[in-house]
Amino acid sequence: MIITAITTIAAFVFFFLYICKSQDCTSLERDNKWLKEQRERTPEPVVVDNPNNRPLDKESAMEAIRYNGYVPEADGHWITFMAQGEHYLIDADRFPVMTLMKHFNLDPKEWEMDLMHKAAHQVSDDIIMGKVLFTGDEEDGIIFQITAIENKYGHFKDCLTQYISIIEDSQARMDQIYKDLKAKQKERLSAFPQLGAGAAGDKKILS
Repeated sequence: MIITAITTIAAFVFFFLYICKSQDCTSLERDNKWLKEQRERTPEPVVVDNPNNRPLDKESAMEAIRYNGYVPEADGHWITFMAQGEHYLIDADRFPVMTLMKHFNLDPKEWEMDLMHKAAHQVSDDIIMGKVLFTGDEEDGIIFQITAIENKYGHFKDCLTQYISIIEDSQARMDQIYKDLKAKQKERLSAFPQLGAGAAGDKKILS
């Protein structure tokens, strides 16, 4: 009697577990089917290229200049724009070599050119990336320049104002060095007036 009861209870338990397992499988199959339907209905994500990764060329360089609040103009292979009242140029034919420069006319007769050369060399040595160059056979022009490798629109866009600051720092640094060299020259001439006379007067570099 007891054995029969135990057997009956065990059979009931196994039957109950079987029913639960069957229900679990049915529920799992239903959930999997729903997930599959949702996945099929969901469109594939569209991969959008990052615009900052575009190659730097003449058009994207002009766009980067506009992004920073300046108005670029195309002049042959040059890109020109004004920043803080100063005229800047970019050689658009050399990308990914990006050359940004500011040019001034220079009258060699109004300057102590040997001191100008010394100041230019010191600026080029002191300021990373900044260069000072003289142009023309008679050195009647001077350029403050920075050159960098710029492959992407986004990096150039983010660095443009820093490049302009480097050129401004180069110009200010040369002005100060030239004045210091002139002052030392005057001291020597005061101590030894026979060394020379009629040196060019003080003036701000290319103001």
